[in-house]
Amino acid sequence: MTQIPFPTSSAPGLFAESGGRLINTMSEKLPDGRIRRFRVPGLREAVVIDGFSGYRGSIYVNGTWLVALEDWLFAVTHAGGIYTATPLGSLPGSGPVFFARNNKTPTPDIVCVAENTAYELTTNGAPQSYSDPDVGSPNAVTFLRGYFVFTYGDGRMRTTDLNSTAINTLDTAFAESKPDGLLRPIALGGDLFACGPQTIEVWRVDPNNEVGFPFSYLDTIPRGIAGQQAIAGDEDGWSNTLIDVGDDGVVYMLQGYTQQAISTPSVAKAIEALADKSTIRCSVYMHEGHAIWTMTSPDWTWCYDLSTGEWFERKSHLMQTWRCAGSLKAFDRWMAGDVASGTLYEIDPDYHMEGNDPLTATVVSATVSPFPQRAAVPRLDLDILAGVGMAPGTDPIQTKPRCSISWSKDGGVRFGFPVLREIGRQGEYRRKVQVNRLGLMSNRGMQIRVDVSDPVPFSLFGGELTPEVRG
Repeated sequence: MTQIPFPTSSAPGLFAESGGRLINTMSEKLPDGRIRRFRVPGLREAVVIDGFSGYRGSIYVNGTWLVALEDWLFAVTHAGGIYTATPLGSLPGSGPVFFARNNKTPTPDIVCVAENTAYELTTNGAPQSYSDPDVGSPNAVTFLRGYFVFTYGDGRMRTTDLNSTAINTLDTAFAESKPDGLLRPIALGGDLFACGPQTIEVWRVDPNNEVGFPFSYLDTIPRGIAGQQAIAGDEDGWSNTLIDVGDDGVVYMLQGYTQQAISTPSVAKAIEALADKSTIRCSVYMHEGHAIWTMTSPDWTWCYDLSTGEWFERKSHLMQTWRCAGSLKAFDRWMAGDVASGTLYEIDPDYHMEGNDPLTATVVSATVSPFPQRAAVPRLDLDILAGVGMAPGTDPIQTKPRCSISWSKDGGVRFGFPVLREIGRQGEYRRKVQVNRLGLMSNRGMQIRVDVSDPVPFSLFGGELTPEVRG
C-alpha cells in the first residue's frame, strides 16, 4: 500500500510539479496526529438588498451595521433572528470606503472617506459632507487614542481635536522616510501605521505634544503595501496581527516592527503574475479558533490560516475567486458582503453552501510516482468521515451524500472522468470509500482529486493506493 500525499497547504504547480491543492478546503492537525482536511465555512444569507451591488466597506456601531454598497449607504440591524436593511442615503462611487468612529459619549462621531471625499455619518440619517472644510481631500481615515487620523496622497497626515470632528490645520505632519506619499492609515494597539507604496512609518501618541500633531515618529518599516486594500488585521474581534501584501509582491506578517515573509512560492508566483497588484483586496474573519486572512485579486483568492500557518484557496460557484469583498464582526458573528450583488452573509462553519450555491470542497494530491517504472493501480481507498448524511435533509444531496473521485495517470496533465461514491447516510459510520481498477499509470505518476459539493460535513484524513509495478 502507498500513502497518497494529500497536502496540508495548497501548492499548485505545472502538472507533476504540483504539491497538491486545497480549494475551499483547509487543514488542521488532530490531537492523535492525523491531518484533517475539511470544508471552509459557508455563507449563510442574512439579507438581500435588491437593486444594489458591490460591497465597499462597513463599520459596526452600537448595534447597527453601516454598510456601503455602490453609490449608497445602508443601516443593517438584527432582532429576533431577522436582519433588516434600511437605506440611509447617497454615498457616491464604487471604490473602497474607509470608516472610523471615536469615543465621544453618549453618541460617537462616525466618519468615512469615499472617493477622496470625507463624510460624517449617523446610524439613522443620510451621509453629510464633512463639517470642517479643512479636512480637504483625504484618501482614508482611522481612529486612535481619541483622534481621527486622515491621510493624503502627498504624504500628509492630519488629525482632529480630541473626540471631535473639528480640525486645526496645525495638527498636520508628513511621512518623510521616502517621498512615496500615503495610501492609508492603520491603527493597531497604541501605534499608528502610516502605509505608503514604498514604506510603512510607525507613529505613537506623544504626551509632550500639547500643540500640533499629537503623534511622534517612531520607526520605519522599509516595505510599502501593494495597494490601499492590500493590508488587513486591525479589525475588532480578530487576532490583532497585521498582514499585508508588500510592494515587492511578498506577503508579510508584522511582528513588532519587523515584517516576516509568510508567502509560499505558489502564493508569490500568483501575486507576481498580476498585471495590477493594486487590485488586491484583503480581509479577515475567524471561526472555531482559526484566524483567516484572505487575499483576493481579479484572478484568484488565497487564504492564510494564522492558527496553523497553512495556505488554501477559495473559489465561489462558477467563479475563480471568492465572492466576498470584505468582512467584519457584527452582532457577535462574522459578516461579509458580496462583491457583485447586494447580498450580505453570515460566515458560518455549520452551513455548507454559499447562499443557495454549492460550496465545492476540492483536495488534489501531489504526485504518486513509480519512476522510472510504470504501475497498475487495482484499488484506491479514501479515509473520509462517514455517516454524515442528514435524515431530514434534502434528498439526495444531504440524505445520501457522495464524493466525486478522479485521477490523472500522467502526473496531473489530464484528469479522467470522475466516479461517484457514497460517503454514508446518517448512521452509516462504517461506509468505505473505495475505487477499483484505476488502470495503468505511466512513470510520470498519478494524482488523485476528491470533490464534495453536497452540503454535509466533509473531512478527508488520507488515502492509499495499491500499485503493482510493471516493467
